[in-house]
Amino acid sequence: MAQREKIIKGYIEFELLNGRSPNSVFELTKKLKFEEADFYTHFGSLDALRSAIVAEFMVKTTALLDEDTNYDAFSAREKLLAMFFTLFEQFSTQRSYLLARYSELKKAPETSKDWRKFMTLLSERANLILSEAKMQEEIKDRPLIGQHYAKGIPVVFTYLFRVWINDDSEAFATTDAAIEKSVNLSFDMLGSSPLDSLLDFGKFALKTKVF
Repeated sequence: MAQREKIIKGYIEFELLNGRSPNSVFELTKKLKFEEADFYTHFGSLDALRSAIVAEFMVKTTALLDEDTNYDAFSAREKLLAMFFTLFEQFSTQRSYLLARYSELKKAPETSKDWRKFMTLLSERANLILSEAKMQEEIKDRPLIGQHYAKGIPVVFTYLFRVWINDDSEAFATTDAAIEKSVNLSFDMLGSSPLDSLLDFGKFALKTKVF
């Protein structure tokens, strides 16, 4: 295991076992039996490390999608669905850490500095998908607002993250349903016939009550 990965793994274990963040880089590296200088080779601060941990979920998601030989043949709607399904599968590999650190996050994730790099990567990927959707006429490229469609994806993500945080269904079936309904609603709202999807999503949102 590379040193960078050991630091990330060690930090996550420290938080889970101690119920708190390390008080300093020194405390963490002493626990991990690293020289403090080794830490700074990879991260500028504990804040930067926490940001990297979260951003890595999106990095891995993007890599997995790009490695899938079937991905290019997907419609834009299917690509957005695949992005969210893959992302939340990645989240599940570190669910204990995410629950411990972020289950009490009251505001949207993008307001937390831990999540800023992640949200940038998420928005960049979503923008590519929605640009393709406009080119393929899966959604309407409306004047003035068409260039801002991707700004709605962080809102969708925030909702899905809260569903997932509170999801105790088998195999996270509730989260899967939320992803499907949210993406379908997003595409239908940007298309020409949103009413059925809006009503369907409204019923689902009232049932889950995650906020």
